[in-house]
Amino acid sequence: MKQLCLGCMRAYDSEYEVCPYCGYLQNTPAKEVYHIAPGTTIHGRYLVGRVLGSGGFGITYIGYDMTLAKRVAIKEYLPIEFATRMPNQTNVTVYAGEKYEQFTAGMTKSLDEAKRLAEFRQAKGITQILDFFEENNTAYIVMELLEGETLKDRLKRQSKMPVEEALPIILSVIDALKLVHAKSIIHRDIAPDNIYLLGDGSVKLLDFGASRQVTTTHSKSLTVILKLGYAPIEQYQSGGNQGPWTDVYALAATFYRMITGKRPPESQERRLEDTLKEPSKLGVQIDKNMENALMNALNVKIEDRTQTAEEFGRQLVSSDVNRQDPTPNPPDPGKWPMWLKAVCVAGAAAVLVAFGVVVTGVLIPQLGNMREGPTLADNAVYAPNLVNLSQNDARDLVESRELVFEVGKTQTSDTILKGYVLGQTNEKDERIAPGDELEKGSVIRVVISSGTGKVAVPNLLWMQEDTARAELEKLGLIAINTVEDTATWAPEGVVTGVEADGSELAVNGQSDVEVDENAVVTLKVSTGSSAGSGAVQIPDLTGVSEDDAYSRLKDVGLFLEKLEVKYDPAYDRGQIMSQQPAGGTQANQGDSVKVAVSSGARMVQLADLAGMPQAEATSHIEGIGLVLGEVTQAYDANIEAGRVISQSVASGMVKEGTAVDLVISLGPQPQQTTAPVTTSRSNPNPNPNPNPNPNPPQQTTTAAPPPETTTAAPPPPETTTAAPDNGNPFWDWRG
Repeated sequence: MKQLCLGCMRAYDSEYEVCPYCGYLQNTPAKEVYHIAPGTTIHGRYLVGRVLGSGGFGITYIGYDMTLAKRVAIKEYLPIEFATRMPNQTNVTVYAGEKYEQFTAGMTKSLDEAKRLAEFRQAKGITQILDFFEENNTAYIVMELLEGETLKDRLKRQSKMPVEEALPIILSVIDALKLVHAKSIIHRDIAPDNIYLLGDGSVKLLDFGASRQVTTTHSKSLTVILKLGYAPIEQYQSGGNQGPWTDVYALAATFYRMITGKRPPESQERRLEDTLKEPSKLGVQIDKNMENALMNALNVKIEDRTQTAEEFGRQLVSSDVNRQDPTPNPPDPGKWPMWLKAVCVAGAAAVLVAFGVVVTGVLIPQLGNMREGPTLADNAVYAPNLVNLSQNDARDLVESRELVFEVGKTQTSDTILKGYVLGQTNEKDERIAPGDELEKGSVIRVVISSGTGKVAVPNLLWMQEDTARAELEKLGLIAINTVEDTATWAPEGVVTGVEADGSELAVNGQSDVEVDENAVVTLKVSTGSSAGSGAVQIPDLTGVSEDDAYSRLKDVGLFLEKLEVKYDPAYDRGQIMSQQPAGGTQANQGDSVKVAVSSGARMVQLADLAGMPQAEATSHIEGIGLVLGEVTQAYDANIEAGRVISQSVASGMVKEGTAVDLVISLGPQPQQTTAPVTTSRSNPNPNPNPNPNPNPPQQTTTAAPPPETTTAAPPPPETTTAAPDNGNPFWDWRG
């Protein structure tokens, strides 16, 4: 009797628990609570299997079309900022209010674009849309299942390509772009990870991201997703003039990366000082006409750039292409005289002194009046505090004060969540403090957190080398060496040890091991050990530690091989959850026993919530599997009403199910004496304009110092300008 594997959707004999094609263990639950359970049927036709990939806008599953008996990819619209799925449910739960409006708008736009892209079903270079529908309170797109690798993966292996190998790939993408541009569809996210190389040599363009830009008809838009080195200047500008030339720049940047091994500098940096070198100056053997065509397509200014994909393709193969020189920038209107600089420095010092007095509490009672006082010029506003806000919220707050929002640099942070604001400066990278007076129309350039800069290496021991490599690459660890291990008792091809930058890692499942994102990882791989040939009884390994299981198997001449590691609070970390074959059965010496190992209770990344709106903080807490505890309110002159002052559990890795208490700001204290602190249980809408009793009971007049989490933004880091990459949008079939 045959059964269908939910890991690869291939049929095999039901007597086996593990798929012989992909190693998937039957009855494996969904990896995350918000994933659809494997084996679920949707639309009465499609069987849903394991997750192939996920991102900020959706989840992609392997699927099976039971009507056509065909393997497919199924994309579920699930933007994690606006919706989630509760445990043991199929329907998606959408957050209320404006998030519901944005969820609905994104879903509608995605389905509309699916309909348009379905017209290209026969186009060779575009992923085929087979079906699309609404169900489970969300939308689904059924696409062809692609088997191969991304251009990004190819470049990880070989760093760069000869021009003659790279050119056919670029020309294939150009053919696809000519078709979609003719229908007024702009891709907006062309980069190596969105170009897919199939096993038969053909090329597919992925990720037509409608949900990347929920239209400006709504008060908020989804975060603009830009990739370092590939985004042209117009994508950094609010309302920038985007068109076919936008895709031309990104594709030219991709071609440049393919043949030089280097990404072009950021277009924003090039606008100020263009340091882009011709490929020939980097040692690339390239025809001069082709190089001219490439550099024309990489011009920063739209008016200087190649305008269409068709024109770019024609120039790449032409024998007569002239270089388009960039239009010079307008001359500097003049430098400030020294005396004026001195006055400005003195004024800035005075502002900093005044602000220092404010944050130490001396002038807290007057802060509210300062913000609304008559001394503020008609064309001036006070700078907001953007630290720890999401990019969307920071942009909205900046633009609501008639200022210009701009993403500047990125920097690692142990406390600010990846993608959130870490600091704020002006266009000269000078720090802007909350409360600074700015002229309307001024630019606030934000520093974005890139996370901790470290990744936790999973428990790789006793995994097959290919499986271990895949786990590391999921984490972005791409520099991976292997060395032979001839001494450890293990079957051929199994990982027996892991090093990072030359140091042995204790990846034994007992604790997390963190390494730098750019670490060079070395896998020790067994060359195989000799074993006898007699029959032995397999010991029962369920519930024992991984090390103990290894020893028990070695004692009887059997090998340990790990299929997977997953969270399960029913087992301690490092304990065996299941095995194949089962304990008590017979095996021959030298055989392997395949096991699944527990990671214990799930650890989740809790953000530093200080400064977040209460609703967003609550959504973050509950969305990652934590519990909202006691919510209290307090006055705080430095935190706007309705935003978090402090949290009871520090940011970082926290065990799933932990309760987190919040203190929410009521805004500036209306009187110099300390007003009574009001308390409410999980109040989602704290009163931003409290009206305390004019005759409060006598209490001490000593105000509590503001918590440390309310300190002003740190000074801007000295890093290169970079746009944040927030994950793959909805149209990427991988997630």
